[in-house]
Amino acid sequence: MTDKPSVIDAVKTLAGIKDDLQDDVIKTLEVMTRDQLAMMVDEQVVPNQLEPIVKNVVLARFNRLGNEGYSSYSQDGESISYPSSDFDEYASTISRYMAEQNRGKIIMW
Repeated sequence: MTDKPSVIDAVKTLAGIKDDLQDDVIKTLEVMTRDQLAMMVDEQVVPNQLEPIVKNVVLARFNRLGNEGYSSYSQDGESISYPSSDFDEYASTISRYMAEQNRGKIIMW
C-alpha cells in the first residue's frame, strides 16, 4: 500500500506547481480549511473519514485566489461560478458523518 500524498503535495501536483514559492499559501489554506471543517462537525480535528474533503477544498480555494468573495467571475468570454460555500459539494458526506456520530444538524456557511 502506498502512502497518500500530503495536502500540499496533492495541490501542487494538481495545480502543476514545481517549486516551493506557493507552499506557505497552500499551508495557510489547509489550516483554515481544517479548522472550519472540524468546527462544522464539532470535532477538535478533522476525522479521517473526511480527509479527502480537505484536499479538494484546499485545491478549490487555491484555484480561486484573487477571486475570493465572488459568486462568479467572467473574463475574455470565460465564465466561472462559485458555490456559496466551499463545502456545499460535500454536504451529503458531512451529513452522513454527522448521522453516524449521532449528532445534530450541521450549519453550512
